[in-house]
Amino acid sequence: MREAIKLGFFLLITCALVGLGVSYTNALTAPIIAESEKLVQEQGLMEVYSDAEEIKDETEKYLSSEDSVLKQVNVAYKAGKPVGVIYTVESKGYGGSIKTLVGFDIVSCTITNIKILSHTETPGLGAQATEPWFAERFQGKSATADLEVVKQTPQDGNEVQAITAATVTSKAVTLGINEARNHFQVNFIEAF
Repeated sequence: MREAIKLGFFLLITCALVGLGVSYTNALTAPIIAESEKLVQEQGLMEVYSDAEEIKDETEKYLSSEDSVLKQVNVAYKAGKPVGVIYTVESKGYGGSIKTLVGFDIVSCTITNIKILSHTETPGLGAQATEPWFAERFQGKSATADLEVVKQTPQDGNEVQAITAATVTSKAVTLGINEARNHFQVNFIEAF
């Protein structure tokens, strides 16, 4: 009995020390990770709407806390006038959350570009959503109608071809884009 208590006390102390070590390491690396994520976000914003002279986070102005898929709204300015909108959306894919940037041009009412910031999709299948050829499928699409995922070659302007064997991922990305498109249409197309 005495040996079991001694062993239990040893395990308790070992776990406490390991827990403190992990906690300390997390405290040291958290600011570095946050800075890295911020840098990726800023680079992504410029990639999604490259014509902007300035991009401002206007999430508080355009989103309420009730929005579940829409996470952030950034407005792109050129010569002091709003010319585009970049949304950060987070939709549920096959493997988990897919965080995507979606850019819209106010004048042409089209999608400028998309960029997948993070995902947990299957390597070799859903992970192909990060490839440039997948983003090109959305570029120039109209922001006036919902996009629809199809398995064959698109026949209509609002259709987007799914990634082969990754339809769930394609639909999740498109769902996020459609949510952003709906918000864009109400708050920016009709407002300007």
